[in-house]
Amino acid sequence: MSNRREFITALIAASAVGVGRAVAVPALSQHRRFSLVPTQPSGAPNYWCTWAVQNYMYGQRSKQLDISLLEGASGNDLAGNAMNEAALLGKDGWASSFYVRVRKDLFLLLDAGWEAGGTATFELDPIKFPSFEGTCTQRLHALSIELKRQGWRGAALWCTNTPGNTAGFSLESECANAGIHYWKIDTGDPDFSLVWMRDRKRIGLTLEHAHGEPPVNGNWEKDGRFGSQPWNSRRMEILRHTDVYRTYDVTSILSLPTTLDRVSELLSSAADHPEVHSLLNVEDEVYVAAVLGCTMGIMRHPLVGLRPGEDADLFFNGPRNPKKRMDEVVRALRWQRLAPPLPTGAGVVSVDNEILTDSWIFAKGQTWDTSLIGKHVYQGAPARLSRNIELPRVTAPGDKPFVFAARFLNGAVSLGAHERTQPERGWYMPVCDVELNVGDAPGPFGVFGEFRHVTLTFDRSLLGRKIFAQDLAGDEAVEITSTVDLSEKSLRIDGRLLRQIGLSSGSPGDLSSPAVVLSVQ
Repeated sequence: MSNRREFITALIAASAVGVGRAVAVPALSQHRRFSLVPTQPSGAPNYWCTWAVQNYMYGQRSKQLDISLLEGASGNDLAGNAMNEAALLGKDGWASSFYVRVRKDLFLLLDAGWEAGGTATFELDPIKFPSFEGTCTQRLHALSIELKRQGWRGAALWCTNTPGNTAGFSLESECANAGIHYWKIDTGDPDFSLVWMRDRKRIGLTLEHAHGEPPVNGNWEKDGRFGSQPWNSRRMEILRHTDVYRTYDVTSILSLPTTLDRVSELLSSAADHPEVHSLLNVEDEVYVAAVLGCTMGIMRHPLVGLRPGEDADLFFNGPRNPKKRMDEVVRALRWQRLAPPLPTGAGVVSVDNEILTDSWIFAKGQTWDTSLIGKHVYQGAPARLSRNIELPRVTAPGDKPFVFAARFLNGAVSLGAHERTQPERGWYMPVCDVELNVGDAPGPFGVFGEFRHVTLTFDRSLLGRKIFAQDLAGDEAVEITSTVDLSEKSLRIDGRLLRQIGLSSGSPGDLSSPAVVLSVQ
């Protein structure tokens, strides 16, 4: 095909997603070619973290693999050993191979194993990274420069058990001078002295803190709920003092409900507290981050089939096939160029009383938490969640998906529907119709996931307006005015149309859910 317009037209004419005829999309006239997605990165503190791919390195191309070695302390040690210059920066290394299209939107965060002499020395290991010479600051600066040369935003660093007071200030200053502007703090800084010193000295460094969590929430043998978070709880204390609060570890298969429930409780407690400026980092749940205005600590990578047998990967496995959903990361990051993340205290939060409960029976090789192996694990989360906008109205003939929405400070609006997980059905998308009242929001409007129909209702007339749509992974909009149901104050779009456009710029073989940006002009 000579261009994207011809590709979309041919794709839609040839396909029939769902029931009934395919939806025809007219090509955009030549003089109106444009993109709804800016080329400029959002500046949000998103990163790709090396930890999951480090955990996938041991045992590659072996004839057999003892999965037990990948669990617990043994697995951590093997992952730490996997961090080195060749793996990160070699010809086919992670930095040169992954996320070519959106590197400028991401820090590349080095996780455990990059330091010499401890977990908070901030000394780049000279044995593992022999090409980097000079002082500690010079070596880190050279590392960050090399990552920028390869197209990344720069280097970010994992650490734990950080020192406070004068020692902490010295490390902060060294990193800032080296061009390192993000720390992922796993534990340490209990009195937030690093934050206080950073602010006092005006050091250009973003600090991420976390409250350690098990990989599943609550009583996982029953309902698996995270629980409400009182204002004086330790989690809320961290949320009030940090720049970025990471919602922490999850299992691959039940990641979505586990993360959504944590997000709903933390946002609910912080809502309507404008003094809380921190951002929530939801790790690898990239569509949750995009729709709900959170940041991403992305871990997925595209490496598959490199281990013997069933290709065990404790971090990304199961029926969701997350390592074959790399385009979702591209779409989520590009949406944040239009709708930057929201501070946790910005505005109001609405949470559905209805709880959806997903579950899974974990097999060996599907989690590093050995206490879950062979057990039926349940995780619950609200059916609907919204920020600064009414809860979406969901109609479904059977099971419901998780549905969430947000209005951003600049008037952008997002809507997402996410799949469910059950042992007998795997990872599946329930059929649903969703209506969202967007009020006076000017847009743009991001729609993530699969739907039968989506209806957006406005408080202004749409008569005479034109509707444009674009795959968030693509670079050219198409006009869809003639293919949608447009009444005076509502816009109804067929889910087949959203899917066809929302996957039109996808990578071959990628399994990602669609994501579309809409514009009313």
